[in-house]
Amino acid sequence: MLSTLKRPWWLLLSLALISTLALAAACGDDDDDGGETTAPGDTSEPTDGGDIGSVDVIGLWGAEEEDNLRALVAPWESETGGSLSYVGTRDDVETVRTRVAGGDPPDVYFPANLGFFRELQADGELMPLSSCPNIDMAELESMYGASLDDYTIDGEVYGFLFKSGMKGTIWYSPPAFADAGYDVPETYDDLIALSDQIVADGNTPWSIAEFANGGTGFPGSDFIQQFLIREFGPDVYDQVASGEIPYSDDRVKAAWEKYGEIALTDGYVIGGATQALATTFSEGSLPLFADPPGAYMHYLGAFNSGFITDTALGFPEGLVAGEDFDFFPFPAIDDEFAGAVTGDGNIAIMFNNDETTCSFMEHVATPAAQEIWVGAGGFLSVNNQVPLEAYPNDLDRRVAEVLGSSGAIFRFDLDDAMGSAPQAGVFAGVQDYLSGGDLDSILSDIEAAFE
Repeated sequence: MLSTLKRPWWLLLSLALISTLALAAACGDDDDDGGETTAPGDTSEPTDGGDIGSVDVIGLWGAEEEDNLRALVAPWESETGGSLSYVGTRDDVETVRTRVAGGDPPDVYFPANLGFFRELQADGELMPLSSCPNIDMAELESMYGASLDDYTIDGEVYGFLFKSGMKGTIWYSPPAFADAGYDVPETYDDLIALSDQIVADGNTPWSIAEFANGGTGFPGSDFIQQFLIREFGPDVYDQVASGEIPYSDDRVKAAWEKYGEIALTDGYVIGGATQALATTFSEGSLPLFADPPGAYMHYLGAFNSGFITDTALGFPEGLVAGEDFDFFPFPAIDDEFAGAVTGDGNIAIMFNNDETTCSFMEHVATPAAQEIWVGAGGFLSVNNQVPLEAYPNDLDRRVAEVLGSSGAIFRFDLDDAMGSAPQAGVFAGVQDYLSGGDLDSILSDIEAAFE
């Protein structure tokens, strides 16, 4: 049975454990490159798990994030006598491929790649959560809602979004808006009207930043996804991701054209398309804080707050979230899909359904467990039972409120779901489109990458 108690006795103990782990990390190795924390080829025997045994887990997290994961798991270890054997590596996909091919998959895996999850499921490697007798599926569905759709195949749920991020955020400076007399738009028509007003006032509405080395074009891809899901809904979005609807479909084209309505309209973007392609994505919000502002709005995922507070990138010192900078959710296009939101994150999936694995999966799905990492920062949950007051700042609370609302329609980042070849085609297509390329040809090329 999944416990929905908000603050059991072990929560305060675990929050204290986070502080202890952080202090230990500060006194030891301070390498925070997210590399492996346990070698994938390590053949040493895991520590005896006591009453329930040891669970073998692979994820991406290292350093402080691994400390927070271990703090989240600590109550399970205390209650069951079990132990966590964890491998944290940025090369997680190849690590898991190798172990699966060798007949030695982990018990639990937290991939950030929806396409790889679907590959593993299609190959028959994963166990449905319903195969765990201790997991109450009705309760799980109540807590995670429509976010489970991405991981439900032929009526079986094969995972849940453990740690999430939101892509549908437009950033602005409240003081700059107030000084200019601008209001936050509520609909897409309002957004275009605001953009036109800013141009009429002799200002520039948008900053766009696409450069990301091998990932150049990903912010544009994320931008386009917002138009697709908010105008045509999650079913169409899902079918585009799977290839059932060709990428050259008129609905996909309409989403690109709406992106072009902002990115390619004269006077809308600081420096035009040329500057957009040359500007590093982490620096796209800089013009919002110039005096006078070089631009008033910038689209990027919720992770952008970390860039805005990084003075090494050139942002002013002392910017306060919710005061000096803020976001508004991407405005509605069709009211039927007003709750649509795209994002990324880490999926919890399992290769085994033994007692230890099932017990571990039950624990990490609970709001009480997730509240531990939420309180430490850097963790957003789509579990609607995680209390908003658990988040350490107002900005995170507002993002979590969007993700956990009863009307939320969460979908994983589209290009991550399509696979590596179509994703590369989309990124290249964004660059081509901003450079004046023919949209029909661009979409046909991306469609060919599905084959």
